[in-house]
Amino acid sequence: MWKLFFRRLLAAVLTLSILTVFVFALLYLYPGDPAERILQARMNGELPSSRDIVDELKKEMELDAPPYLLYLNWANGVLHGDLGYSYVTRRPATTILSESFQATTELVIISMLIVVFFGLSLGLLAAWKEDSNIDNLLSYLAILGISVPGYVTAFVFILVFAVGLHLLPVAGRSGLQSMLMPSASLSLGGVAMLMRMTRCDILEEMRQDYVLAARAKGLGEGRILIKHIFRNSLPPLVTYLGLELGGLFSGAIIVENIFAWPGIGQLLVDSVQSGDIPMVQACVLIIGVIFICINIVVDLLYIYIDPRIKPEGVL
Repeated sequence: MWKLFFRRLLAAVLTLSILTVFVFALLYLYPGDPAERILQARMNGELPSSRDIVDELKKEMELDAPPYLLYLNWANGVLHGDLGYSYVTRRPATTILSESFQATTELVIISMLIVVFFGLSLGLLAAWKEDSNIDNLLSYLAILGISVPGYVTAFVFILVFAVGLHLLPVAGRSGLQSMLMPSASLSLGGVAMLMRMTRCDILEEMRQDYVLAARAKGLGEGRILIKHIFRNSLPPLVTYLGLELGGLFSGAIIVENIFAWPGIGQLLVDSVQSGDIPMVQACVLIIGVIFICINIVVDLLYIYIDPRIKPEGVL
């Protein structure tokens, strides 16, 4: 167990190191001179009046140093929790990011709960009622949910529930009501995919020999379904849920901007538009770290969910 953990941790450190190089490269991949972008952000988009001002700022912020030295200084700051300062607001990037991260976390948690509850329950229902009208209806709805992008669903929800029925607020973060449409838009595709996966895995397990043996022992169908079939179907579902959790954080980039939800997604888009590179770096880095941590947790959960899997077999 510990061997698996340390090997996964080592792989995560290597992946994170590569990610930091990519994130730091954004400083140079973004068009224009970094010092000019800083001055433009501070002067509300206006170009600096002379090159001397740009050169002076470069020297002040040590932007004229070799790229490898700049990277080492930046990476050292990241290790100590210092992600730099916003070009626009001049506030610490960690402070701004923590405020936005809280809003995104609220949205992702609600969306994940929707995915888990409806995806698993509807998948179990579809498998239980195989080839019935209920199964066919749920299959059609699942295909629709998988096919329609989240941003299309978001606009449909706005037209129906906000503009048409005046039941929910169009945008902003002002309580549970304002969270319903963004979370539903973000989670609909995940619900549909998890429902299809649950149905397929349950039906596959139903055809295994141990199910016939359990029935021969006189166990009830409900007990067989929940205690045996569903438990053995969990490993691939947990893998998907781990990927879905990371996907919700990245998918929030679009949904948050549609509903003006003040999370990491909206912060990232606003930072890109304003050329605020430290904030772009901070947002990309935190999303990458979330993906890496989720993958480690999912790998470790495999051992507890499926006793047939040994730690050596997971590697």
